[in-house]
Amino acid sequence: MVLLEAARLLNVAHGWLIDRYGQLNAGRVLIPFCFVILFVTHVLEAFAWAVFIWRRDLIKTLGEAIYYTTTSITSLGYGDVVQPPPWRMLGPLIAINGVLMFGCSTAFLFLVLQKVWMHF
Repeated sequence: MVLLEAARLLNVAHGWLIDRYGQLNAGRVLIPFCFVILFVTHVLEAFAWAVFIWRRDLIKTLGEAIYYTTTSITSLGYGDVVQPPPWRMLGPLIAINGVLMFGCSTAFLFLVLQKVWMHF
């Protein structure tokens, strides 16, 4: 949902930026803005998973829960922080979710770059 809404807003912003600053400068502003939007979205996703895990008392502290979810989402998975046995499958599921989200983000960036390059 975030990507669809961001695409809609960026489409409007791209037209506004072209009218105000021209083709070249519109792309120079739009592409870094996309990176910021995607970075913040991924951080919020990791934080949401961390709060869920922490509130369910699966991991003791919020800091450890954030560490666990970020290593899971990025598929790094050190394994130094683990959940209790009935919840251990949540780690690989978070990793699958992260891989899918990074794939969607990559596709989104490709579409934005393609739209910007069409105007050059």
